Parts: sequence; C-alpha cells; structure tokens
Amino acid sequence: MLFMATFLTTVIVTLYCTVAAQKDPLEIEIENGWVRGKKITPNFYSWQGIPYAKPPLGNLRFEPPQKPDNWSGTWDASYDRSECIQANIDSLTTIIIPRGNEDCLYINIYTPKLPNTVQIALPVMIWVYGGAFLQGNSSYQLYGPDKVVSENVIFVSFNYRLGIFGFITTGNDAAPGNTGLRDQILALKWVQHNIAAFGGDPHNVTVFGQSAGSIALSNLLLSPLTQGLFQRVILESGTALCEWGSTTRGKEAAFKTGALLGILTSDSYDLIKRLKQVPADRLQRKASITMALNFPARQIHGLFTYLPVIEHKHKNAVITGSYFSHLENGDFHKIPVIIGYNSNEVIYFDTFFDLFGPLLGMYDLVPAALVPFSMEANASDVIRIGAEIKNFYAGRFGSLSGSHFKKLKKYVNDNDIIRPTQETAKLLALHTRTYMYLFSYHDRMTEGAAHGDELNYLFNSNRNSNSDKFITECITKLWTNFAKYSNPTPHNVQQCGNITWKPVASGENLDYLSIDSNITMSTNPSKKEMDFWDKLFKKYGNIPFNTY
Repeated sequence: MLFMATFLTTVIVTLYCTVAAQKDPLEIEIENGWVRGKKITPNFYSWQGIPYAKPPLGNLRFEPPQKPDNWSGTWDASYDRSECIQANIDSLTTIIIPRGNEDCLYINIYTPKLPNTVQIALPVMIWVYGGAFLQGNSSYQLYGPDKVVSENVIFVSFNYRLGIFGFITTGNDAAPGNTGLRDQILALKWVQHNIAAFGGDPHNVTVFGQSAGSIALSNLLLSPLTQGLFQRVILESGTALCEWGSTTRGKEAAFKTGALLGILTSDSYDLIKRLKQVPADRLQRKASITMALNFPARQIHGLFTYLPVIEHKHKNAVITGSYFSHLENGDFHKIPVIIGYNSNEVIYFDTFFDLFGPLLGMYDLVPAALVPFSMEANASDVIRIGAEIKNFYAGRFGSLSGSHFKKLKKYVNDNDIIRPTQETAKLLALHTRTYMYLFSYHDRMTEGAAHGDELNYLFNSNRNSNSDKFITECITKLWTNFAKYSNPTPHNVQQCGNITWKPVASGENLDYLSIDSNITMSTNPSKKEMDFWDKLFKKYGNIPFNTY
C-alpha cells in the first residue's frame, strides 16, 4: 500500500508539474530566456522589443554591441521600445533637440502563425530602416508589415545606433567606425540563433532596406563578417556607391564635436574616453551643430558627417578597401539581388531646398561645387568639369536655382541616386543574378515618385483606390516571391499583370522593371543623362574610384 501511495503521489506531482510548466503559445524560449508576444489579428502575431544586445551605456558607448545578459521570468515583448537617440532634422529649429534613448538595441518579430503550429519553417525577411544614418526606427507605427506577413513569411525589424553614437570614427583602434553596422550584424546573428523558435528558417533569410538602410545592406553585402547571415538582398534607393552614404572626414567630425564640448586634445583614445562621459543629450546636440556647421560643403549632402567609413585594416573590420573595387572584382557575397530607385527621389527633400535655398545659389556661382568627389578628378580639371555639368543641366547661361531649383534637383537626382544605383546594378550583374526596378507610381500631383514612396505600399498600407491596391498587391508579391524563390516572378504573377521580371544581362542594355500604373519591362532608364556621366568619368575620372 505504501508503494502504491508513493507511486500515485509521484504521478500526480509529475502531471501537475507538466501542466504547470506548459506555456501560453505566445511565450517562446530563446537564448536569453522566455519572451511573451501578443496576438494582433487571428493570423498575425508579434514579439516586439526583445533585447538583442546589452544597452550600450557608459563605457559601452561607441563600442561594438555585446550579447545581452540572460533574464529571469518572461520578457514582455508586447510593445515597441525606444528609438535610438538621434537628431531631429525636420527643421532648423529642431535640429539640435535630440529624441530617443541610448538604450535602444531591440528587435521585433512578426509571424503569420503561432510558432507551435508551423510545420515547415517559414522564409524570413529582415528590414533595415533608412534616415541618412541620422534618424529612424523600427516601430510598428512606421513599418507595420501586415501585408508582407500575410504572404506567409516572417518579418523582422530592429533598431541600430545612429549619428555620432553609431558612426563616430577616429580612423584607428580607438574608434574604427561603423558601430551601427556592427549592431546590424549582431541582429542578423541573433536571427540565426533564435528565429527557428518563432517558426522561421535561418537558412532562408532575405534582408531589405531603403535609403540609408539600403546603403547599410550594400556594405554588409561586401563584408566578410556577414558570410552566411542572409541569402538574398533588396536594395531600395541607396548603395555603397552613393557618395552621401559614406564619409572620408569622420575623424575630422569627431574632433570638431569634441572641441565644441571643450575637449581639446589630439589623442584619439583620450577623445573617445572623454566623449563617453558626456551626457547623451548634450553630445547629440553638439554633434548636430557639427553637422550644421559642415554645410555648405562642395556637395549638397556635405552636412552628413557621421556615416559608414572604409576602415583601417584591423581584426573584425566591417569593410576595408574601395567599395567600387569590391564590386568590380566580384568581392562580395554572390547572392540574388533586387536593386532600384524611384523616378523623382528628390521631391522628398523639398523642405531641405526651402531651408537652405539661399545657400544653394552657390552652385550657379561656383559650378566646380557640382563635381563629385567620387570622380577623383585632378584639381586642375575641377573648374572645367563643373562648367560641363552646369551646361548640361542648365545651359551655358542658364540657372540651376530657378523655378524652385528644378534643374538643380534634376542634377541631385541623377548624381546622388540614379548614377550610383545603375553602376551598382551593372557591376553586380557581372557576378550574380540581379533584378533592377524603377518605381514611378505616385498618387499625388507631383512629377514622379519621391524618395520612400514605395514604402507606402509595403507597410501600413490602407490605400483604397483600385490603382493603389494594384501597386500594393504587386510590389508585396514581387518582394515576398523573391524571399521565397530567389526570383520575383518564378511564374506569371497575376497581381502584376502576369509580367515576367528579367534579370539584368551584362552588356550594353540595362533591363529593368518599370513599376507604375502598368507594369512593364524596359531598358536603359535616363540613358541621355547616364551617357553624359559615363563619358565624364571616362574623360576626367581617376581609377581606383571609391564611390561612383
């Protein structure tokens, strides 16, 4: 009897413990502990604000991100955490008013199914936001992925450090630079280690981003540190060949910010040590002033002072050597790529032209300021090149600044987005399957699609007109097909009018998909302008280029 009683007690206790240990389906075990998400709709679940790194506070400021500590209990992953501390560049009056926090390195996961119901691991799409490396965040408010997730993929987004906190450099081991890119790499590694717990396939990962996010991913495509972390990439309106996406004056900016704070030193290690002790808000304000004082520079985008850099050679460098040379030599991950841009990117920056209008007249007075640094032109040729550029865009006696800078905007569109994107597509296509697009659809009284317009149809899309719905369904299907099959049109895509998207073929013609009210294949967008620039680079450019 005693044996039987003991046996029954053991069984009851075991059953009770088993039942008690069962978790809610929204509670998931990952490397560092348990996380609990939330149900948004019957077929849409989220886990938001999970730490993928230690808070980069105190002595961890400016340092490469470190894996987070384990936690006890269950982490509440039901809401977005703070965006990273950043500049507010909406206007001159707010530029030095910081927002966000240093404690910001959090990741979000959205799934179409509860993980315990997934039988075959789902493709994963990881989003990297833009914002000129100065601002931005991964919030659901900005990038709600309802439409993307409805295509039976898992969507991941995360915050990374910005501005001086993410991209300070001294050009040596004191601060090699690219800390924000290192945040991104750690987030990608976090996905590799944890996404299976959410029903995702760590070997079927597509990364995609826009503007600075696209430039960041273009860097990671070239980096040896990201081997195997993703299998496809989508680059929207930005590549490593964009001159505004990197800087060679990062060290100068760091010491300028230090001087504004009364840190007068020529020692890189002393500078970084003392900058770590400055309150975050104060440091961000002084970094913003450094940015403002840097304008006007020879190029319109000269105010961007804290950006990715080519690092000095050292262990664990994100990237060394020329961006252009990496692409030209095929020194990058040979994975399928979608790359493209919008038809009139510069419309987005009309406020910028309003703010700095009086200063922008310098480009009529000093055409040499139009010459791209990427050309690596001889000093003796710069005045002549500037005159050729001005004549091409405005005529010999014309003005770049007339009619609200219409001709200057055309120059900026070609110089800052179209030329480097097309060149990147051509170089990629020599070594890997590359699909190029031109997004022209717009739903307002403007001449073309502005910078970021395509995002209105990928995220938080509540567009109601028939044409809007067509674009939403089409671009969502193309992007998610690519994530599933490495081909945006593995078969005729009904949502896009049964189009077949042909990859770029190496040769004279640049094939691309035109995304507008009608979806068509075409060749050689902006041919007249690109022929002009190609001839200019061949005539005056000095190899090796870094950007293009």
